[in-house]
Amino acid sequence: MTVPLRVLLIVILWMLCWAGMRSLPSDSKPSFSRPPASGQPSADTILQTETINPAQGLPMVHVAALAQTPEGILHCVWYGGTAECHPDVKIYLSEKEPGGHWTAPRAIMTREQAERDLGRPVKAVGNALLIADADGSLRLLFVTIAMGKWSGSQLNSSLSKDGGLTWSRAQHLTLSPFFNLSELVRNRPLPLEGGGWCVPIYQEFLGKFPELLWLGKDGSYRKSRIAGGCTSFQPSVIPIDDSKAVALLRDYTDDRRIFRSFSAKGGISWSCPAPTSLPNPDAGVSGLLLSDHRLLVAFNNSPKNRSDLSLSITPDEGMTWTQPVVLEREAGASFSYPYLLRTTEGLIRLAYTWKGRELRLITLNESWLNDQTARAGKP
Repeated sequence: MTVPLRVLLIVILWMLCWAGMRSLPSDSKPSFSRPPASGQPSADTILQTETINPAQGLPMVHVAALAQTPEGILHCVWYGGTAECHPDVKIYLSEKEPGGHWTAPRAIMTREQAERDLGRPVKAVGNALLIADADGSLRLLFVTIAMGKWSGSQLNSSLSKDGGLTWSRAQHLTLSPFFNLSELVRNRPLPLEGGGWCVPIYQEFLGKFPELLWLGKDGSYRKSRIAGGCTSFQPSVIPIDDSKAVALLRDYTDDRRIFRSFSAKGGISWSCPAPTSLPNPDAGVSGLLLSDHRLLVAFNNSPKNRSDLSLSITPDEGMTWTQPVVLEREAGASFSYPYLLRTTEGLIRLAYTWKGRELRLITLNESWLNDQTARAGKP
């Protein structure tokens, strides 16, 4: 018997919705961990720019993600090769000790290695993320593409206990009943009180779905969904306290705005995403909490392209925003996929893709940010 295409699509959509509706048990309320106390904010303004991967010489590098170990060592991962979804793309890692320089990039995952580890065909590797745990270990979450492009992706994990020199055999994370397709990772992971992590992820098959991956300290994992439909994805989640959080979302609609969702229940349930006043050209965003509980976002300040990379602050959890502070602006250029990290020294680090050829890091402090925000707001 031939199944009508309409019925088949309804079944597929139902399965995808079921995959996203699996949530934490009602008696298990996660609690976001508050960031460790850092030194007193400096009155001196700090702004520094550096290249993470100078002279790497690849046609394309993209999607940088930062992590800091308890020893204060910064790590950065990204992927690079001929082009997105190309078989020669590799995942690279570089480190920087306090006061030092970034080490030469080294490949820590390739298509061939992923295929051997996972025991299944891999067309290409993609987005990667690092989790630096309190015991000094590093966990790599990374995307493999089984077929097609990003909609045919799967999410995997590997562990290093020696600072990223060697890695355990990659393991596949089963997150969807529909061939486990289209699970990707992008933004900063959030530590949970008592151990474990909340990792923003998303799905791109037959729609755009912002999701959360909950990693238990015992190795267990599950996912939940922030919102359904085809409106927004790639969430950046910013905890306000142990239970409240704001999610800033990449837009996939004609609104061309950053979307916002709010949770008062530790990320278990969320408000319906609504557009903010900030533009979004269907591009990634990243946010974090400042010391005075305002929220900072790095974004492309345009509804059309990625030629302007800016910062803006909200004093009211995303309802209103300050006049943007411009970091990069050049007609026809692309400055994309910002990744914000607040280090234990109290500094703000911003990694991003610079014109598709380099990964750059801007280091700033709140004194500089406050000064520039005040200047931008003057008529």
